[in-house]
Amino acid sequence: LQELAGNATLLYYMSEEAQEGKTAFNEKRSPDFSKFPRLP
Repeated sequence: LQELAGNATLLYYMSEEAQEGKTAFNEKRSPDFSKFPRLP
């Protein structure tokens, strides 16, 4: 179960959405997640 959680986290960290969040944090600005649709 722990391995599954680790793999899921790794998949998120490699996504474009996570990259935008990381870049925004480093640039000290608010992230622009509008280009990523929120799916239920």
